[in-house]
Amino acid sequence: MIDTEGTRDRDDAFTVHILSSGGWRFEVHIAAVADVVPVGSVVDRRAFERITTRYKPDRTFPMLGTATEQTATLTTAEDRPSLCIAGTITESGLVEDVDLSRSVVRAGRCAEVSYREVASILTDPTTPLHETLCAANDAAQALLAARRSNDAFVYYDLAGGLVATEEGTLVRLAEELRTNAYVIVQEMMIAANEAVASWSIRQGLPILYRNHRANPVIGDGGELVAELEAARGDLQMTERIRRRLVTGLRPATYDATVHGHHGLRVAAYTHATSPLRRVADLITQRIVFAALDDSAYPYTPEQVAALGADLNRRIQQAREEKSAFFKDADQRETARAAGGDLSMLDTKRFRKLIKCAATGPLEARLDAELRRRLAADILDAADVAAVLMAADRTWQPLQTDLCSRWSAEHRDGAPSVLSMWCQQQPEVSPAEIDWEQRGPSHAPLFAVRVRFNEVVGPWVVGSVKKTTEQEAMWAMLDARSRGIEHHDDEIPWPASSPEAAQKPAKVTTTPPVILHSAPPAPQIEPAVPASNTKLVKALKNPVAWVTSFAQTRGLEAPRWDVEQAGPSHAPTFTVKVECAGLRASAVENSKSAARTAAAANLVHEIFSAAVI
Repeated sequence: MIDTEGTRDRDDAFTVHILSSGGWRFEVHIAAVADVVPVGSVVDRRAFERITTRYKPDRTFPMLGTATEQTATLTTAEDRPSLCIAGTITESGLVEDVDLSRSVVRAGRCAEVSYREVASILTDPTTPLHETLCAANDAAQALLAARRSNDAFVYYDLAGGLVATEEGTLVRLAEELRTNAYVIVQEMMIAANEAVASWSIRQGLPILYRNHRANPVIGDGGELVAELEAARGDLQMTERIRRRLVTGLRPATYDATVHGHHGLRVAAYTHATSPLRRVADLITQRIVFAALDDSAYPYTPEQVAALGADLNRRIQQAREEKSAFFKDADQRETARAAGGDLSMLDTKRFRKLIKCAATGPLEARLDAELRRRLAADILDAADVAAVLMAADRTWQPLQTDLCSRWSAEHRDGAPSVLSMWCQQQPEVSPAEIDWEQRGPSHAPLFAVRVRFNEVVGPWVVGSVKKTTEQEAMWAMLDARSRGIEHHDDEIPWPASSPEAAQKPAKVTTTPPVILHSAPPAPQIEPAVPASNTKLVKALKNPVAWVTSFAQTRGLEAPRWDVEQAGPSHAPTFTVKVECAGLRASAVENSKSAARTAAAANLVHEIFSAAVI
């Protein structure tokens, strides 16, 4: 039983041993809380009110109350009934041969081990638990590798204390958890929860499944991990990635039906390993025990669905209340800081001051400090977005200067500014880009206009589409700050261009797109008629489209294969992708470019095969 030192509520114990044929056999024992908490009892009502055990710095509030908790918790001193989840972990990290049963954890059979102790046990062959923990560590690494190969967002930075949760958010670990033991426990419990879900599906049980839906614009797990690895040591960049995940990821939900778990990349998942601390796990355990005992289910499918909806609502409400509490506290601290020397405020606090001040007129002190930081080039995209969002007209001169001077130094920062704007104001619709191409293929001209938040920018003409789009974004932001509209502007094609005299072709408008602060993916110019709108739309973000295509049609997730060749200073990447029985590949000088190109080729294959 691995837990923190002094833990009093032990939900789980596990054992792992190596199979002679390869792989590992595991057992996970979960405290039989359902046996000591009757449905509708006082303790049951308390559990439904609290939902989870709450841990405070100086005190713990047990979901079940202290007395019931100690009656059900696993311990080395007494026999305890349990739910036993047994199965096989293959060398490739698959969980097979799952079986659930009632069991008993006998007194003296288990050992209590803290997270800190596991590291020394793994390196000391003379300790009694060495063989079992080494097998558990190897099995956990196989599970981990399998999830990574499936493009799950798996991130363990134990040195820095930053890890990814089931839903894909990033959290800081307490110092004592930053050991291999944390990975072992997490991977074993994820495997156990997946095993309970798959077993329940075979039995037709309406338990509370844990579903997590994808948001294609966030990117896949491998790309996110690569971003975090590149940002390791850069606290500011890591924080930006964390905020982007918080803004874009969808919360997981409890439901009586299965929809899969995108964050973990598993077809079915549940919460069953912590019935002492989560009421959802207790509900599921009651249903599983009823199936094992061949007795009447404690809830109807309709009641399970209603319980899940109620839990989802209350969990979301608790999140919002917590966010509001910290936001109010932070605003009070920002107001206090505003009375001092603004030049002494760090980037984070200064940005919060901008957001607070942007709700009213611009004060002279803040104006002067913003211009000082602009001249010193120490404002970033989030600062610029916060200034440009200010509605009071006293901000207009500063906004105009900011667009002019910051864009001159950071032309490629326009997508980041719009991305920050969307993150800070979710109700604002994403940007739309109108564009038209003229001229021969070897020397094209692009006309681009950006529409955002009911503001239409001017047409900008250039020879490179990407940079022209960036300039058009800045032109739109400048137009907004000046209060100028460009609805009826004509495209200013160069007079010397033979195509200038031609009748303007129909303008192509991209669908609304969420722009990210991460470097933009390579542009894939569709070699198809602009009238084929579905294909054009798919090629705007082919990786996301292929992923969404598989999910919406109930197909297996796309399978990616990456090969690297060449010297380290000039590598080439070959990416192969397979989906819906079709295959495509591409070779590029960067992994992301090869992945995007391969996805684009697969999109063409899918449309050509008419499987959409």
